[in-house]
Amino acid sequence: MIPGSTFLGRSRELGLLRGTYDRPDPSLGWVVGLPGVGKTETVRRAAADFRLLYHRAPPLSEPRQRAALAATLRGSHPAGPEAPGGDLPTWESLFQAVVDSAPEGRVTVLVVDDAHRWVESRARFAPALRGALARARGAGRGVHVTLVAPELPSTRLDTEALLPPLSLRPLSFRAAGPLLPGATSLDRLRAYAVFGGLPGVLSLLDRGTLASNLGRLVLERDAPLRDAPLTLLERCFQRPTRYAAILAALARGEGDWAAVQAGVGDLTASGQAGPYLKRLEEVGLVEARRSLDAGPGSRSRRYRIVDPFVAAWFRFVLPHREGLGGGGGEAACVHHLRGGLEAHVASILPEVCRSFMVLDAMEELGANARECGSLWGPGYDLPVAGVLGTGAPFYGQVVPEGPGGASSVLAALDAQIRETRYGFGRERRLRLLFVRGKASAPLLRAVARRDDAVVVGLEAVAGTAGPGREG
Repeated sequence: MIPGSTFLGRSRELGLLRGTYDRPDPSLGWVVGLPGVGKTETVRRAAADFRLLYHRAPPLSEPRQRAALAATLRGSHPAGPEAPGGDLPTWESLFQAVVDSAPEGRVTVLVVDDAHRWVESRARFAPALRGALARARGAGRGVHVTLVAPELPSTRLDTEALLPPLSLRPLSFRAAGPLLPGATSLDRLRAYAVFGGLPGVLSLLDRGTLASNLGRLVLERDAPLRDAPLTLLERCFQRPTRYAAILAALARGEGDWAAVQAGVGDLTASGQAGPYLKRLEEVGLVEARRSLDAGPGSRSRRYRIVDPFVAAWFRFVLPHREGLGGGGGEAACVHHLRGGLEAHVASILPEVCRSFMVLDAMEELGANARECGSLWGPGYDLPVAGVLGTGAPFYGQVVPEGPGGASSVLAALDAQIRETRYGFGRERRLRLLFVRGKASAPLLRAVARRDDAVVVGLEAVAGTAGPGREG
């Protein structure tokens, strides 16, 4: 998150963190996510009502890591910690100083940003941290430690105070809406398809057009986002070439294993892509999805790029990157984008709808989804499906724009539902028809004749329409 930018869309994460800090027992937890997703700002805001000790770990060797933490703690409390004879304090003395400085009856939150640097320096901090938290519990001190990093390290901390990691994802379309340019929900959806949901990217947008923001932020010489996804890959991986090839293969929309394998030309065996996909999942760039009705042993997966900006960059910018900044690549990129933008919007729209069902469907359907994903198999491919908090299964399809029979849309959806056992036997099974534009009168009439079908317009997904069923 860039300092001073608008903070949006993290109410769930703030609630989880504040709920943790409100508890008297000490805790230890990781907050992970892509650079620019807003980890630091979220944690700092969650700890704002408590006594906060904030430390950013530098990219230094282990002894200097301890020296840096000691300096941070002395800045907050000049009395300590120091080691006799001018030696560097131990990890035990550093964490004990945090416990000793915690006022009785008031929670202290130690936030360690870039905590992966402790792991990379091979610092043996984990045993000392476990011991300090155990002593804090015995002394009745409310001490909470939150470690912030791009991904969850493989190092095990093994402590009863360890909480499940909190992973921050890019903002949903609705949450990002106030920062997106455009006069209509469809305009903002197109902007979201290009710039995605990373707060560090969204905070750079202005109220100009999609084209003007694209030129200023991506296409011009020295544009701040010109090479941002490639720079991110180089930070995460020593040899990013094959990772970039996989992202380029998925940039047009989610694909299966065969699509990924075909996109990386120098992989000869079918299993060679596996380790690369796993690492892309671990850093939060790619998500692997299974059909909701897949059996425990199913190996069928679909893979998607998590943030639309990364997908758009690999789809539209990378092919023309060498020509940007005066080499004629700008015009080629814009031409490519204009020709493929609607297809790109269509490729990200299912995930936009799934996020709506999980986070915001309460307004339209009376409950959010407690489970949400997709269904696919022989004879059916439903991009949105799941179970509402009320227990009602739902099956959703994005209605294609253009002429078409309204009755045939529902008939096709019914036919696909009959091919899956997911939700079978429930009394009320909802059909959801997501539309990008204005729903046609025949579609609204067809839906009105049934009590198990609902039209969900883009305004409802974006949060710019009042609650209630359309039609």
